[in-house]
Amino acid sequence: MKNILCVDDDTDFAAMVADILKPEGYDVKIDTGKNMHSILRTGKFGLVLLDERLMWMWGSDLCMELKQNPLTSHIPVAMVSASDDIAKIKERCGAEAYVKKPFELMHFLHLVDELYLYKDEVA
Repeated sequence: MKNILCVDDDTDFAAMVADILKPEGYDVKIDTGKNMHSILRTGKFGLVLLDERLMWMWGSDLCMELKQNPLTSHIPVAMVSASDDIAKIKERCGAEAYVKKPFELMHFLHLVDELYLYKDEVA
């Protein structure tokens, strides 16, 4: 199974992402970000989808933590937000990509497939 971590405090949105990606062969773990580091230590994750506006902090700060940590810096991060500044936020925090909410489904699926780190491995 191809593992993705979706960090979002909107549980309905995160569940929708999991439902969208499951038929594509992805297993999506959902977290508010508070357990992100411990979850990433539990397995091999090929992508982190990270909401910018979390209730308790900015997703871009979590992205910078991931990129500065040698154990997680290799994992691609896609920032997800409705913010008009999401492209600038992506650049500032070092994420590989961004997804602007609301997103077009086929564009989102293509982006996930392109970013996923272990795409050549058999699930």
